[in-house]
Amino acid sequence: MALLHILPMNKLAGSQIPGADAAMAIFGGRGQQFILVLAMVTVLSALNATVLLSCRILFGMGREGWFPPLVAGVNSGGTPSAALLLISVASIMLILSGGYERLIAVSAFLVVVLYLSGFGALFALRIREPDLPRPFKAWGYPWTNLGVLLASAAFLVATVVGDLKDAVFTLILISLSYPVYFFVAKSKLLRASTGDAVTRPPE
Repeated sequence: MALLHILPMNKLAGSQIPGADAAMAIFGGRGQQFILVLAMVTVLSALNATVLLSCRILFGMGREGWFPPLVAGVNSGGTPSAALLLISVASIMLILSGGYERLIAVSAFLVVVLYLSGFGALFALRIREPDLPRPFKAWGYPWTNLGVLLASAAFLVATVVGDLKDAVFTLILISLSYPVYFFVAKSKLLRASTGDAVTRPPE
């Protein structure tokens, strides 16, 4: 609503970076400098959060036996250093190969799917386990959750329509990952049944 108040609809629809165009409309010629300073302040924290999130996913996979246990190690400062190194090297290789934009597009699609499946799982859990203890309740449940679920679904549809090529590519990746998942899961069950279960490293 704020962007529509500042920019006309035709300019907003054709803008690649609406926030930057809005800043130009407000600050005039200094709008670019304003956006640059704002980006410099926020990019470090965003980059740090993204890198740490990615390596902790790898760390969690290592703890659960879905990845070599090497990535489940943590240094004295609390950072999963092996996982961080692998993620950093992979990111640099993707940047140099020009594949980072596709990775961002795939990640955006998966994040929306993750939220959508999470809210859907909440409804499924309440239907299947109605007597399960509930330490806290979401305000406005089920309507607030249903609203977010529908909004996530609409956003997913818009993502597919807006970038069909990367959406199809992501769906192919997901479909190919299922055989790998079932193979690893079956191997874990087999090891557990023979007493060779994966043991977690100490906390």
